[in-house]
Amino acid sequence: MRNLLFSLFILFPVLASAAGSAIITLQMPVGTRQLGMGEVGAAVADDATALYYNPAGLAFGPLSDEWKISYPAKTKGSPQFTKLAARTRGGFFSKSELWAGTVSGILKFDGDDWVEYHKVELEGNAKIRDAVRVFAGSERGLDELVRQVKKYNGIESAEDESFVVDVKIPWNLVVKDTITALLYESRTEKLWVGTPQGLFRFDGRTWKSFESELGKVRITALANQGATLWVGTNDGLYSYRNGTVERKGVVLPKQDIRGLAWSELRKELYVSVYGAGIARLVPKKSNNDKDRWSLFTEEDGIFNLEPKAIVVDSSGHVWAAHEGGLSHFNLRKWEQVRFEDNVVNDVSVDRKGAVWIATNKGVWRYMPDYATASGKKAELERRPGEEAKPQDDEWNHYHSGNGLSDNHVHAVLPQGNDVWFSTNAGMELYKDADYQLAFFYEQLLPVLNIPDLYHLYAAMTVPVAEWGTLGFFLNFVSFGSTVVSDEYTSDDLVAHNSYEIVGGFSYGTSLGKGWGLGLTAKLFYSDLSSGASVGGEKATTLGYAFDVGVLKKDLFVEDLSFALVLNNIGPSVYYVDKTNEDPIPLTWRLGLAYDLLTLADHKLIIAGDYNREVVIDDEKGDPEPFYISAWKSIVEPELGGSGLTAAKNSLLQGVFNVGMEYIYANTVALRVGYLYDKTGKRQEVDLGFGFMLSDVFQFDFSSIKDVGDSEGVRDGQLRFGLLFRF
Repeated sequence: MRNLLFSLFILFPVLASAAGSAIITLQMPVGTRQLGMGEVGAAVADDATALYYNPAGLAFGPLSDEWKISYPAKTKGSPQFTKLAARTRGGFFSKSELWAGTVSGILKFDGDDWVEYHKVELEGNAKIRDAVRVFAGSERGLDELVRQVKKYNGIESAEDESFVVDVKIPWNLVVKDTITALLYESRTEKLWVGTPQGLFRFDGRTWKSFESELGKVRITALANQGATLWVGTNDGLYSYRNGTVERKGVVLPKQDIRGLAWSELRKELYVSVYGAGIARLVPKKSNNDKDRWSLFTEEDGIFNLEPKAIVVDSSGHVWAAHEGGLSHFNLRKWEQVRFEDNVVNDVSVDRKGAVWIATNKGVWRYMPDYATASGKKAELERRPGEEAKPQDDEWNHYHSGNGLSDNHVHAVLPQGNDVWFSTNAGMELYKDADYQLAFFYEQLLPVLNIPDLYHLYAAMTVPVAEWGTLGFFLNFVSFGSTVVSDEYTSDDLVAHNSYEIVGGFSYGTSLGKGWGLGLTAKLFYSDLSSGASVGGEKATTLGYAFDVGVLKKDLFVEDLSFALVLNNIGPSVYYVDKTNEDPIPLTWRLGLAYDLLTLADHKLIIAGDYNREVVIDDEKGDPEPFYISAWKSIVEPELGGSGLTAAKNSLLQGVFNVGMEYIYANTVALRVGYLYDKTGKRQEVDLGFGFMLSDVFQFDFSSIKDVGDSEGVRDGQLRFGLLFRF
């Protein structure tokens, strides 16, 4: 049987760095992205292939739910971000966009960074002046605006301008005041912006001011209903439809509007009127019809007459924020939720139906029972007059002890899977991680031209809130038809479709302060005879192994990651003769990664791994247990030597991997890597690229080019990968 294993390692010398270890599949690298970067992955463990390289990657985003400061506050104690609006994914090939209102204009979030400019491509003979004229939507003050844009782009002469292809125009070139309201209208793809000086609109190219329609009035709230835009001001409510502005709500006792919420379910507009209560408007359906108004006051059960933010959840329930608590309309009556010794600043609802409440003592997440699948069913079955049980609801409190950097939360803004918090520390982000599903395929050793010699991998990651992330994977290698020689006879036995399969699960969790810990448990099955027998017995084996890894983010400097992993901890295996055991490939993996460049449209990562298999036999020729091999193989390398010579030989017994990844506009990725393996006689250059076709789909491709004195058996090998996020 040892002859069989030896023949396999001769056939696949590139797949095992130390002769004698079994279960090749435990060492088969996966992930087209990582393989395009020279097979690095220990410190770049940020997708579903982390289950192979380093399970500690499951402790961090985007694989795990994560808290982080997205934009530090410039001045403590005041809200840096005031409002937020998003263009959610409209189709499979679309990407989400996010805009934020600040105390001095607008910023746009590109998925990783906040950008203070809008990029315009100069086409044909267009000049910067032309681009600024279109952006501003007016000739007024054009010379000064052009001067500001040229200064922003570092353009000092006509010659400098002649080299400009893309011009960056600051968002606050036109709107530079505090943003008091913000709304992205999906139907027309326009961004509506409210300030203390009036209403503005950006259509993707040009700004328009509505000063002539509304005057210089303070805009306090925006909401849309089909083709109608509702505009709340400190001097009343207005509707804008087809270019016509109409004043509404003159019958209300006060005109200081603080919040607007449209209920699509009930076709009603709810209005927070400071000093009067909460008003409800059923808009007229025709010119011959009339608006129908009703006003809720303390007699109807609302908290007080000073409501601020107001939202409607997916079930049609209305939530209004007051300084000391909430008013909740459950479609039958108003009820109160009091926050003792606390101040409520904002309220919002995410797409799952959870209510987020921003306060001076952190943020609360309230998941009403009626918003859950079981709760909706129970509500339908509930008898008239029967109330839901409070214990069925779910409350979570987030504060500086379990996620937030600062307890004073000015605003809470759910968008998609993420929730944004404007706090005294700045703009903080809670990223609700997506599930990830990864697939990988490669045809092995193309020079041999064996169609059924291939490698498949599939993995899925499942975030489990503050507990971390779980992962499940399957790794399969088909060895094709293998000829096995019986050592007792001269006959050859043909074993068709020999294969190995490894499956298992991983778990990663955060240890705090940028440290992550991960554990993987694996079961493997190897069938090298596939029905044929060697000496009357089948050449199969079944066993188990474990991986343990750590990952440190921001080691010494920001954006530098460090990883240390011990792979394949487990007992030796045998195929036919129990006295002839073979160790599984126990391996140390050390990794570093650094985000060298992080800009709005350009990102560059450099990374390196060192893999050292630490399999060693004792004096009797039997494999040492892992807790001895893990260190003994390093201090006593196979190449021998003593002192510095032994250290050098031990180092050269490992595999060196380095790689780079460049990403443009979160859409296209280019990768290059280099692998050096002295023991396995390999020197390879890896090339790869990837397309992020949408927020949910990624396609990757990579290839190998042998260089130097490499034996060349993997030259031209192609890898393909798919990654889905949902």
